[in-house]
Parts: sequence; structure tokens; C-alpha cells
Amino acid sequence: MTNKMTMFQSYSLMLVLLLGTSILFGTPKLVPDVWLVQVITVVPALLLFLLYTTMVSTESPKGLYALLVAAWGNLIGKAFVLCYTIYFLYIAARNVRDMLELVMTTLLRTTPQEIVVVLFVLVIAYATYGGMLALGRLSEVIIGLIFLFFIAIAALLLMSGSLDLHRMLPFLSKGIVPVIKTSIESSLWFPYGELIVFLVLCPRMGGKSLFRKAGVRAVISAGIILAFSDLLQIWSMGMEYEKYSTFPLLDAARLINVLDFINRMDALVALITIFGVFLKCTIFLYAGAKGVSVIFRRASRTYIYPLAMLIGAMSIIVTQNFAEHSEEGLHFVVYFLHIPFQFVLPLLTGALIWIRSNRKGGNASEPIKPTFTKSDG
Repeated sequence: MTNKMTMFQSYSLMLVLLLGTSILFGTPKLVPDVWLVQVITVVPALLLFLLYTTMVSTESPKGLYALLVAAWGNLIGKAFVLCYTIYFLYIAARNVRDMLELVMTTLLRTTPQEIVVVLFVLVIAYATYGGMLALGRLSEVIIGLIFLFFIAIAALLLMSGSLDLHRMLPFLSKGIVPVIKTSIESSLWFPYGELIVFLVLCPRMGGKSLFRKAGVRAVISAGIILAFSDLLQIWSMGMEYEKYSTFPLLDAARLINVLDFINRMDALVALITIFGVFLKCTIFLYAGAKGVSVIFRRASRTYIYPLAMLIGAMSIIVTQNFAEHSEEGLHFVVYFLHIPFQFVLPLLTGALIWIRSNRKGGNASEPIKPTFTKSDG
């Protein structure tokens, strides 16, 4: 029995991570033509992902943490491993907070948020404990459910007569420059830059070729789906209403009314988000536990439940309210976390590995042989 994921499992895992909360919040409403932002972002997103894949050795693929130690040395490399571990756990906490805001707004308005968070992170920890192969199989089910629910929402909006294609006009009212600027400054880093987490998991994803093919297909698929999601929101609500909506896809689903019988289908949006956040958080928790195991040289499973509780606590205290949470995500997180960890540091690490490989004439990921615990994924 193989201990590596199949192509479809790798693709599903990446696509769920890219959709996650993105399908709920959509593109940052900085320009009128938000759907076009998603289409344009696919190109730089593919280039960013190909940068990640160039760091992976063809013969003996190593994860992000091994590459950091190989490039920067044991001391500085492990310091960067710790930084990435904190970064992954923080992103997981932000996703839990997104899920919490949605659930508390739509489904469990009177339930204490601490109870919701504790139960959710315990389920995340249990799924993470099963390892990468379990997550791969789970992703196949979740991506199927997300597709099913999303198609159902689109079909019901059409049947209810809520869609008007003229609402997407005027087209490019402010020109193409703001669209490209928004694509580079915001949409590239969330969600596409978060694929950096899969450099931790790539040794279990079938080698460099399969990893690259799955990632390219996931990026293109996510761009199409997110662009169509933005179009659904514009066609059903109009640009102005969508611009000021906290959960635009949720508000669009509330417009569904088929023969006064099928209505209030916003629960489908909540389920899409919960499933997406659930799997997305398991990925980041798994990567965070692997980072801690590199530093302390113990099995990563030892740290899964404590780190899950840490994620839950961080999700509550990370910001005081949802407005602050959104503002922090659009500015502070992008410039001080996403860009350094998703682009600057990987670029420098890849350059160092390439330089050392050329000097020594060896494998790009073999200049230093760090010691790690046996993978328990």
C-alpha cells in the first residue's frame, strides 16, 4: 500500500485550501470588477506556485523545513522553522475566527463562542491526528460536497429569477490598472500564497511532477470558481450592495425563493464554509505540528492537541471584533506576514539552495543534512 497521496487527493486538498473562506468573503471589494480580479490573479498565482515547486528536488523531495535548514544552516534555519510554525498556526486561528463569526451570525446566535471554538478545534485535531493520507481521502469527500452545494446555490438563484446580468455593468469603469493593482496587492496572497504550506507536505504528495500538476490545476480551478462566485454575487445583488456586504455569498443565497417553497438557503453557504475551514485548518495544524517536531525532535502527533487548543484560544483573542479582524487581514497580515513568508523568504531560500547546488555540483536540497524525526503522517 502506497504511503503517498494520489493526484486527485493532492488536487482536492489544494483546491479546498484555496476556496476555504475565500468563497464566502470573495475578492476584497477594492474595485467594481471584482470577478475580473480573480481571473487576472491566476497568472501571478501560477508563477508564485511554480516558484515553490522549483525548491522541490526531483529525486528526493524534501519539505519546507528541511529546505530552510539546508539553506540557512541549523541555527538560523530552525529559527525560520519556528517563524513559519507560528505563521501557520496564526493563519489557522484566523480561519477559525472567520468560521466563528459566520456560525455565530447565522446558526448558533445564543451559543457561547468558547464552546463552539473548543468543539471545532477538537474535531480538527482528531482529523489531523489521522495523518496526511486520511486528510487526502477526506478532501475528496469535502470537495465533492463544496461543488454540490455551490452548484445548488447557482441553480436555485437562477430558478428564483434573482440573477440579472446587467448588474455587472459598467465594465472597467475605473480602467484596468486598479484591477491589476488589487490582484497583486491583495488577491495573490490570499488565498493563493497560502499554498506555501504544501511545501511542508510535498514529500507525501507523490513527488515533484505530481505536486506541480496538482497545484497548477488547483490554482486554475480556484480562479474559475471564485470568479464565478463573484459574478453570482454581482448578478444577484449588484456591485454596490455586494461591496458593503460582510458575507456577500450568504446574502446572495438569502435571495433564493423558488415558488415560495425553497428559500432561506443560506445554511448551504454556512456548510460550504464550515467544511472548507475545517479541512484548511487541519492542513495548517498538521504543518504547525511538523514544525514543532523539527525544533524539539519528537513525534509531531505529540503536539497536535495542545496546538489545536492554542489555535482556538488565538482565534478568540486575535482581534476584538469582526471589523478589526477584517481590517487586520487586508493590511497588516498581507504586508507583514503574507509577503515575507509567502514570497520574500521562499525566494531567498530558493536562491541560496540554487547557489550552493551550483557550487558543489550536487542535489539542490542536499548541501546540509539536518536531523529530523521519522514522519508519522
